[in-house]
Amino acid sequence: MGTQPATMTSQEKAMTRSSRWERATDTPLLALGIAFLIAYATPIIAPEISPGWHLFLEWIEIGTWAAFATDFVVRVSLAEDRRAFVRTHVLDLLAVALPLFRPLRALRVVSVVILSTRRLSKVLKNRVMTYVGITAVSVWFIAGLAVTDAERNAPGANIVTVWDGWWWSFITMATVGFGDHFPVTIDGRLVAVGLVVTGIALIGTITAYIASWFATASREAEEAIKVELGVNEDKLDALTVEIGELKALVERLAGRPLPVPPPTD
Repeated sequence: MGTQPATMTSQEKAMTRSSRWERATDTPLLALGIAFLIAYATPIIAPEISPGWHLFLEWIEIGTWAAFATDFVVRVSLAEDRRAFVRTHVLDLLAVALPLFRPLRALRVVSVVILSTRRLSKVLKNRVMTYVGITAVSVWFIAGLAVTDAERNAPGANIVTVWDGWWWSFITMATVGFGDHFPVTIDGRLVAVGLVVTGIALIGTITAYIASWFATASREAEEAIKVELGVNEDKLDALTVEIGELKALVERLAGRPLPVPPPTD
């Protein structure tokens, strides 16, 4: 009783262990992902904080990276096909492999936040839209911070506050590009390239999802109308039979046939 079947394959056992590990680490890694984002954002939003706070936040980033690295190594070790697992978990690999230095540090933050979002979306309804929506907001927020961090002290820069960075991030991600703010450093332009590509992909995904939702709603409405028409036709047939029976009854009672009204179109 309570033991695993002897016929369970090694792949099924590995999947069971992997599933148990993911369920156990979902909430802690989600919390660490949020902590990682806060540790990255705070020095950029409030650059005047003390060196002690800077060091504390850096240790949070390092600790979070170590936790995600451990999680990735454990899941690779539990996978039946380890090469296939690595190929299908590129974001996990990026979150572990990328260094903490600029400008790749922002990409690591994006990777960690997306991984945390993916774990959160497992427990929510409408997973796809939740995942895409949170990812879009996160990319906008992090790109604004990254470009501000890169541009703030550069000669001739016009993105000098986080509000400038978030405004630039929004109009760039929406592919509008008013031109009132633009990066002048190499790091800032690399952020811009990544943001444009990501923005196009996310907008395309959201547009496709909305179109799919409308198509599904239209099909459901058509099916409902067809069902309703079928019900009404059945009712009309039953009513026609009842009218015929009533006419026959009236004719018998009156002892003579009733005039038949001319057909109408």
